[in-house]
Amino acid sequence: MSRYVALMLMVLFVVSCSSEDRLDVDIPEDEIPGTDIPVEEEVRFEVLSDTTYDYQDFVSGLIDRFADASGLNPLLQTLLKGSFDKYLQSIRSSCGLEDQTLGFRKVAYAYDSIDQHGEPAEVSAMALWLGYFEKDEWHDLSPDAVALVEHFTVTSNEECPSEGFPFEAFVNGNSLVIMPDYIGYGVSADMIHPYMNHEVCALNSVDALAAGFAAFDDLSMSDMPEDWEMTVLGASQGGGNALAVHRMMDEDPGLAEKWHFASSYCAAGPYDPALTVDMYLEYGKTDFPVLFPLTIKSMYDSYPEILGGFEEEDFYCANYLSMKSDIDDAIGKKELSVAKLNRMCIDYFRTDMHSSGLAYDEISVHDILSEEIMDRNSEIFKAFYRCLEKNDLTTGWTPSHPVKLYYSETDSVVPFENSMAVRDAFGDGHVTLVKGLSFEHEISCALWMLDVMTQAI
Repeated sequence: MSRYVALMLMVLFVVSCSSEDRLDVDIPEDEIPGTDIPVEEEVRFEVLSDTTYDYQDFVSGLIDRFADASGLNPLLQTLLKGSFDKYLQSIRSSCGLEDQTLGFRKVAYAYDSIDQHGEPAEVSAMALWLGYFEKDEWHDLSPDAVALVEHFTVTSNEECPSEGFPFEAFVNGNSLVIMPDYIGYGVSADMIHPYMNHEVCALNSVDALAAGFAAFDDLSMSDMPEDWEMTVLGASQGGGNALAVHRMMDEDPGLAEKWHFASSYCAAGPYDPALTVDMYLEYGKTDFPVLFPLTIKSMYDSYPEILGGFEEEDFYCANYLSMKSDIDDAIGKKELSVAKLNRMCIDYFRTDMHSSGLAYDEISVHDILSEEIMDRNSEIFKAFYRCLEKNDLTTGWTPSHPVKLYYSETDSVVPFENSMAVRDAFGDGHVTLVKGLSFEHEISCALWMLDVMTQAI
């Protein structure tokens, strides 16, 4: 039942690609006004695609396709469309639109940043802003604010922002939305994704912000208002990355001032990766097994000075190693979704030896990890935890802008203790906790989207 409810909630926010009802945009350079871009130096970006969409038709088509595929009750289908209509109408009203057709414009772009080895890297992202069609002619709207949005965990390239349409992009009202792919997706798909490497993902995100703002400056026919502010948001993996961006802003007051930084709103993020793995070991089971190879590959690739004395195979038990090459191949190709990779891991590695007391979609950590990595006194455990602790967002700084954290006490994918750790580290004066309903991770993140959408209108 919970999975069905999750899908219902997701439809409220997911906007996926449609080839219908869109127009390509090609604006002459001499017709583009200037915007006060808050950077001193020229920022390089390369436009990969620039497309406009009819917002209403886009969403209606999505709901219709979902209803056909799932056998959704017609009444519920009508209610879903009504929810979207209400949200879009509030945006139309706030923008002063009457008979015009509300739309959105998505620009995918490549830009320059730094990888986990400290080397220059070309990365990609998307910028999205609203506009309207009048007699089939596109007009950009002036955004009210900037939203730097960090996406949740994806494992297929088609799901990343430059290639797809993450639903977090569509709940921010009339904002200029910047969404980085992160290294390992989009134009850098041949690289290992630095999963839970908060420092690198935050750096890539701030660079995406500069390049995305430059793209808006060059391509849009509209300007930002003088009093614009920037917020950073994200859920799940994106929640951790959003708080990491917040830390970058607060550690550099000049950076925060340049980007008019106001606050962050994060949901269900692994703010303390070591604590997160600790909780998995304590539970002894998981329905999100792909977290382990994603984290291990990232830490092994990011910190060779710490983990270089070990082999990647040292982290896994014999059961996992028997099919490790298949999982590595699937992760490397970046064609399967997180759900499919998790199902693949469960089907491959769940054994009768450790299956007692597990739900159908759970697997024992003993069917994945070696005894050595689960031994807190072992050298490999200590080295691995040093890597995780380098990405602990609860130490080494104090927020100077408001932090808001959304959590669910029954989240077993990203334990709510992460949010408690942030609050305990910085206190109620810096951190506001928002206790969501007691649902699992997927639904909790969807409810956070609802809260963000409600505040945006």
